[in-house]
Amino acid sequence: MVAIPFIYFTLLTAYWWKKHQCFDLCVFMSILYAVTSFLAICIVVFDILDAGGILFDAWDLELNILPTVVYCAVLTIGMLPFSMIYKKELETISTPNPRVMLIFSCFLIGVSFLNFYLVADSTLDILQGDLAAVRDAHMEGLESPAQLKAETMPFIIKFIYYFNYSTILAVPLFFYYLCFEKRPWWFKALLLFASLSMPIAGVQSVDRTEPVFYGMMFLSCLILFYKHLSIKTKRIIYIITIPLSLILLIYVTAVSEARFGEREGGATTGAVQYAGQGYLNFCFFWENGKRDIIAAEREFPLLHHYLLHIDNNDERRNERTGQQGFWMSVFATYLGDVLLDLSPIGMFIWLLFFFIITTVIIKRPHRTSMSLGEFLAIFVLSAIPIFGVFYYRYMYYMATYMILLVAALYTIDKFKIKLLQS
Repeated sequence: MVAIPFIYFTLLTAYWWKKHQCFDLCVFMSILYAVTSFLAICIVVFDILDAGGILFDAWDLELNILPTVVYCAVLTIGMLPFSMIYKKELETISTPNPRVMLIFSCFLIGVSFLNFYLVADSTLDILQGDLAAVRDAHMEGLESPAQLKAETMPFIIKFIYYFNYSTILAVPLFFYYLCFEKRPWWFKALLLFASLSMPIAGVQSVDRTEPVFYGMMFLSCLILFYKHLSIKTKRIIYIITIPLSLILLIYVTAVSEARFGEREGGATTGAVQYAGQGYLNFCFFWENGKRDIIAAEREFPLLHHYLLHIDNNDERRNERTGQQGFWMSVFATYLGDVLLDLSPIGMFIWLLFFFIITTVIIKRPHRTSMSLGEFLAIFVLSAIPIFGVFYYRYMYYMATYMILLVAALYTIDKFKIKLLQS
């Protein structure tokens, strides 16, 4: 049974590759699920269950046909709209509001400088210290040096810092300005710096999530924009990204070694368990989750934060863990999270809305052009299935600010509302 998702997503990858005749966005997504499904096989074959966040024990592994079929089906539905994007046929991205997009880009750069100010005097100390101890302190609720520094700042500055979560949008903007609108090299360099704001901030809690997420989303943009890059620009991209990738890889490896080095099997086993547990935990949620407990703070975090004063924090997760009878903060793919929060019926309803919204924004297959607002919206939506091999990306209310910003940019581009025109 454990081999079915790997076989299915491998065949789906081959089908989309043949249909698109290139390494397209949908191919990238299906490869991610094929790889993680293969690692699930490794977990079972090498008997490394019951650790690293895997809820099944070696003696109670229960992988039935129904949750397996549901797993493959619902993840495919989540990827289907993105199969309408053919990068070979996409010729141009433009905007009726270049000045608005420029101001928004400058805003992201400003937020990244604020983040750099907060973390600059402590990042090197953290990297040179005991990474495991810093991570443990964070998990116990101890505030980082950057958080303590932020508390001393005026409210409006602290509110602006919430948009640090939005700096990932500098990635598609960086590629847009590389390919479709001429801007000075220093401006594009600042956008690239801004895009790294969350991985830099993640060092404060010795976090691997942000570097991994950044790498996945950067690669998704590189896949779509690659044919529009000049030979000279491609060389510059290689010169920049190869050392940057090495730095991120060294950091993630160091953090993994600090966290799992003393475990049996070491960091390698820990990495396999983390990356391969999605299918296994999805099946566990399907078989053991209490379906009468509905908790939607991860799907609607902004509403819960301001109206119900409920956040997806450690206290809330511990409370829900007690209700479910098992530790819920594990990787079960993004639809596993939705399954546990909203029940199977709620998961299907949520997925239907996601499918409709994404399809409406992409509009039709074989598009030759799209607006920058549309592309930003597609980028934000694509992060859900791409990073969804782990969990639902937008479970914190700060992410909703980013979604609202992109919704506004999408609207003014879609309806050609011209703002700040000379």
